[in-house]
Amino acid sequence: MVKFLIKRLFYIVLVLFIVSIFLFAIFRSMPVSPVDIFMEGRAVDMDHASYMAMRERLYAELGLDRPMPVQFFIWIGQIFRGEFGYSMTHRVSVMDAIRIPMASTILMNILNLILVFAITIPVGVYAAIKRGKLFDNGALFASLIGFSFPGFLFGILMILIFAVFLNWLPTGGMASPIPIEPWTWEWIADRARYMILPLLTLVLMSTATLMRIVRSSMIDSLTMDFVRTARAKGLAEKVVIFSHAFRNALIPIITVMTGWFIGIFSGTVVIERTFNWNGMGDVMMSALTQSDLAILKAVNLFYALIAFIALLAMDIVYTIVDPRIRFD
Repeated sequence: MVKFLIKRLFYIVLVLFIVSIFLFAIFRSMPVSPVDIFMEGRAVDMDHASYMAMRERLYAELGLDRPMPVQFFIWIGQIFRGEFGYSMTHRVSVMDAIRIPMASTILMNILNLILVFAITIPVGVYAAIKRGKLFDNGALFASLIGFSFPGFLFGILMILIFAVFLNWLPTGGMASPIPIEPWTWEWIADRARYMILPLLTLVLMSTATLMRIVRSSMIDSLTMDFVRTARAKGLAEKVVIFSHAFRNALIPIITVMTGWFIGIFSGTVVIERTFNWNGMGDVMMSALTQSDLAILKAVNLFYALIAFIALLAMDIVYTIVDPRIRFD
């Protein structure tokens, strides 16, 4: 296992390096530069000579006057030091600009992952067991409704029901405008209250699709010969379902859920915009509209790293679920 992990980590570093080359080349080929963003609107307050002198000084400080390969390795060196450049739109370092949104997105998606697993696995398995019965039909109908609604409309419905009509929860934001001492129970409860609606929307949207996948995979597993053999041996139905059928059904479930987990990190922008949630998706959209290249490069590297870690975790879980799979 150690040899396998070392090999995969080496591949992750290598692919990240290749991804960073493509990212750097793409963003450096764009017709706008960080200096253009920083100098925007300053020509009105400065004479031409001072304006041009400031532009040249900024180009030199940012290393933009050097050859492209040199600029790339300077950027890579900054990444290894934990630096990702300077955001010209936020006027702070990239890490300071994305630290809070990144933490918010990671927390939201980890909670989403836990709740989705806790709902889709038992509901999907039970629906497969009760195939064609009332519970199965009800679960399929509910998933069809959730699957058919676009994310922004689902979010608006949640706001109308729980914030407008029932007045239980806030319509959006991340915290109450009233100052609260950080890391007290009141502070945690306040932020949890603002998180409920976007988290509920994400969970309901995710379970609608994934429940059907769990159900379908479980139905396929229950019809296989080894399940009939296990029942013929007189094993208890719970043992047949969870020790034999469910374990075999987990392989496609894990594959699909890994892809879903990778996708939600980059696909929550609609929900974050709907609920005014300060997350990575919102930062990404703002950086795109304002051509903040430093943030765009850092966020894309973050998404690539999340994808590689998720795929590595998937391979490890495969070996736990199916003993036939080896780290070789």
